[in-house]
Amino acid sequence: MNSSDISQELLDDFFTEADEHLLNIRRILLAIETSENEVCGPEKIGELFHNFHSFKGISAIVGLASAESLAHAGEDLLRLMRGGQIQMGEQEAGVLNAIIHKLEQIVAAFRLRKPMPAYESLLAEVKSLVQVSPGFDTAFTPVSDQEKISSKDFKEADLPGASIWKYTFAPTKELIARNINVNTIREQLSQIGKILKSTPVVKGKGIITFEFLIAAKQIPVDAGEWEAKGVTIGSEAEPKTGDPVSSNVNQTVIEEAHSPFLAPSHIVRVDLKRLDDLMRNIGEMVIHRSRLGVQLSQLNTNGKHLDLQGVEEANRMLGRSLRQMREDIMRIRLVPIAEIFSRLPFVIRDLSRESSKKVRLKLVGQETAIDKYLIEKLKDPLLHMVRNAFSHGIETVDERAARSKPQEAIIELSAATAGDFVIIKVRDDGKGINTAAIIQRAKKAGLKIPPTVDNEAILNILCSPGFSTRDSADRTSGRGVGMSLVQSTVNELGGKLTFESKEGQGTQFTLRLPLSVVIAETFLVSAAGQICAIPQNSVREIFHAQETEIKIADGIEMISYRGGVLPLTRLAGLFNLKEGIAGVRCVLVITSERGSIGLLVEKVLGQREVVVRNFRDPLIQVAGVSGATELGDGKPVLILDGMALTAGNVRPDQNLNLAEVSS
Repeated sequence: MNSSDISQELLDDFFTEADEHLLNIRRILLAIETSENEVCGPEKIGELFHNFHSFKGISAIVGLASAESLAHAGEDLLRLMRGGQIQMGEQEAGVLNAIIHKLEQIVAAFRLRKPMPAYESLLAEVKSLVQVSPGFDTAFTPVSDQEKISSKDFKEADLPGASIWKYTFAPTKELIARNINVNTIREQLSQIGKILKSTPVVKGKGIITFEFLIAAKQIPVDAGEWEAKGVTIGSEAEPKTGDPVSSNVNQTVIEEAHSPFLAPSHIVRVDLKRLDDLMRNIGEMVIHRSRLGVQLSQLNTNGKHLDLQGVEEANRMLGRSLRQMREDIMRIRLVPIAEIFSRLPFVIRDLSRESSKKVRLKLVGQETAIDKYLIEKLKDPLLHMVRNAFSHGIETVDERAARSKPQEAIIELSAATAGDFVIIKVRDDGKGINTAAIIQRAKKAGLKIPPTVDNEAILNILCSPGFSTRDSADRTSGRGVGMSLVQSTVNELGGKLTFESKEGQGTQFTLRLPLSVVIAETFLVSAAGQICAIPQNSVREIFHAQETEIKIADGIEMISYRGGVLPLTRLAGLFNLKEGIAGVRCVLVITSERGSIGLLVEKVLGQREVVVRNFRDPLIQVAGVSGATELGDGKPVLILDGMALTAGNVRPDQNLNLAEVSS
């Protein structure tokens, strides 16, 4: 079936379910591999089998034959495990992970309408594992001709004077009965040289052989012993430069890194109870609307006995229902950030297995809920940041040992809410950033270096389009697009990206983003005729103060507050406006993770729900202002940024005596 003949709705359902099944399989396999006490019993094998079986079924529905065949092979392997013929070992878990990795690539290619990745070799390898079960049906799919040796493979053998030998193993029932199979042969061959290639070759009628290309210094002298094991030996000359190689040898550095996110971005799964709440709320709004119509019809239009009490009551009820509906819809839009976080351990696991690094990804705050729109925007940036931390930040096991560090490195990915913002941090305990090396490379790339090189300047260099600290690309980094994408996405969302690094100890990148991009509860305040809104979640307390209570120390205005002092910022001063006559002022205590500061205003006009419009154009972004709204009169009202207001002088940790502050 051609994908163009399938409805988009069916495809969306397929991608959503495929993503769910593959994620479940990944979770189970990761739990088995990372837990020393984990026992892979029948229950977990059954869960794996069920997910493979379901994935195979939905793949058949949309006509994705490659995914169906590979999932069926995985299902066969799990069926033998469930029957006790095969035990879950390191090799079997590795094969299942390879299947999942390939299935993710196939589904991603199908969704993007790109050429399908080669899978036949993996399919044959999986089928070879089930040969240990007598009488098991082995209907193999033909394998593509792709395993020609290349000069690069010969050089990578790292064996001066070595020759290439081809060992061909033909399994039989008699050999299997003697416990001689492809796994035992592979293990024995690895002891006499370096295995460059291992290729299953289908001969037809269910017959399969395995060709191994071995780089070894010694000429084979025990051909008779190998023949007794079903192995024949031949020689392979070193290939000349320019010899044809497979079109997918290494598939551009162990295959181009693919995104683990397969579900469509516009799909949100909703609890049925939330939909019931919405329907009930809509019913109440219909009733209130009817009451409002009745009240309006009863008004005396001659103006003598105009009674608006009923209209006002109906309007209040309608407003309350509208507010409830807004909250219900927001709860639907808010999804846990685990939708991103939960997939990234698999990325680290795959990268660790292909490198000389031992890394564990620590996840904190997965339950933090943010807008679905932010989830979709943050998928690629967070994936880039985790990969960059692995590639650039984490040392090899030997390097960490030389620095007296634990062999296993930690990359911590955390999320937490702070007022109307979510704070996401990516921290590693690696080697940190070498500022001098970054500057030298930036100069070589022709980038402008500011007179004062601080963290912000280094961050701007790292986020420059095309800048990379690698000379060549691998599947984790070196393309010069990762951090540039991160910064542009954060700016687009009205957030801020910062970083801290200490050479030899690690690096931390912090993303500060609005929790939601729709509606916010605010306080309306005014000073010097300027009305502004500030999110309620940023305000801890409001109190009145006289101008005479304000003291000055080192050019900073302060006021006595809860046994200590509180630094002040005047709203009028933010806009360089002249305040009105001195008198009683209102102080809003603004808090963030940095500390507290008092915002001095002339009046607090009340509370108001506002529709937030973030400033995404970098030319109009102003420190201390996160966006704008309008209150129904058509005039714009600026929304203040609580975090930016506390970026300077904040309430110190220790209490200070106000008597020590000079007036």
